[in-house]
Amino acid sequence: MPLFLFLILILWLNTASAQVDTLFVQSKNIVCQTCRRTIIRGLSTRKGIRFVEVDVPQKTIMVLYRREKTQPEQIRKAITQLGYDADTLPRDSQAYERLPACCKLSKPH
Repeated sequence: MPLFLFLILILWLNTASAQVDTLFVQSKNIVCQTCRRTIIRGLSTRKGIRFVEVDVPQKTIMVLYRREKTQPEQIRKAITQLGYDADTLPRDSQAYERLPACCKLSKPH
């Protein structure tokens, strides 16, 4: 999704509900579209999360969330439980091992 559409979506959600916040998380082990789908599916079902997008080339996860339902640290923890790094939090090694081969880094991290 182009950045322009992200910005429009953010503005719309922020004006529709003043309690929606945006979180950007860096994850250095996002490598493919399967990673993108895994993260979107895994986070979208979490309480308080309104929208998730993953930029594979930039290795960035954007999450729109309701602050009264969840917090940034809970979101980061959920990302690690999917097998991905979340800013300074390391990925869960067991979850990482369950990821498809295409989602694993070629060198151990």
